[in-house]
Amino acid sequence: MNSLVDDLTFRQHAYRVSSRTIDTDTYYTEGFEDHEKAKLPSTRLLATDMKVTGQPLDPTHMGRIIKPRELVDIIELTPLNRSETILYNQLLANAWNNIRTQLVHKVLKASLRGTHESNDRLEDAFDKLMGAWAKIRARDPQTGDMATFRVHLLGTNKEEDRDDGYFYYTFPPDLLAVIQQSKAWATIKSHIMYALRSKYSIRLYEMVERRIGLMKQHEEFTVDEFRAMLGVPEGKLERFADFNKHCLKPALAEVNQLTDFDVQMLAIKKGRTVEKLRLAWFKKSPARLKAAHDERERSRIGREARRHGSVELIRFDAES
Repeated sequence: MNSLVDDLTFRQHAYRVSSRTIDTDTYYTEGFEDHEKAKLPSTRLLATDMKVTGQPLDPTHMGRIIKPRELVDIIELTPLNRSETILYNQLLANAWNNIRTQLVHKVLKASLRGTHESNDRLEDAFDKLMGAWAKIRARDPQTGDMATFRVHLLGTNKEEDRDDGYFYYTFPPDLLAVIQQSKAWATIKSHIMYALRSKYSIRLYEMVERRIGLMKQHEEFTVDEFRAMLGVPEGKLERFADFNKHCLKPALAEVNQLTDFDVQMLAIKKGRTVEKLRLAWFKKSPARLKAAHDERERSRIGREARRHGSVELIRFDAES
């Protein structure tokens, strides 16, 4: 690369990554971490030990994207839309197999246009990712206390002007320190990700894909926690009725129709107020797996009508 990101910058970048470590083992409560350990009882594999396979940048092919736990259960301070979410997953997938050893990654812009109609829209998405902030909770290596890290999602980058040019990019050192220590991950099937038409559906799919191999089959969240993890912009869908109608129900319906597992949501009420949400997930039967596969192979035309009213998506417990 040229002076935009010179060798000195890369050496400083490398030093900062190698000299910092963030302990993500205690990112969750002790009980939850026990379940995580049960997922890999005999090994302590890191997320970076897993490899991206297939052709995850191509919507017409199958691929496997590895996304570390800390980037799945993330709180976006700069909410991304569907195209930006997919673009970030593409950049992560392109870099993943060399993310521990290579600081600067490059990708043909043409290979990222699966969700963008032109270079102008792709440029806008790069700008949005460059300015995106997120919150990640992890243990501070200096104090040993749990802390909230606010990090940029994308580091210094360069875009070649020509249409068939490359996009060069880096990840911020603090984010790399988290990624390189991560011991849990989601295995995202790229053909399913591209089939999902809502950003909320993609975020829900990632959350469940990250948890599907655990011993437990449900987890509780406050409504605010779940809104944040789905990336609902602050100030939008503040009433639970609106959140349920425009975010939860459509996302649950699409995930249940197109992915490899079934998801249920229980709204836990205190008096007349929904206080918590219990997310439950189950692997689909062979027949339902085939139905999901067949639906992904069909035209999107009529898909919403085919799933409309097929399941009761949100259940409420008895009022306490």
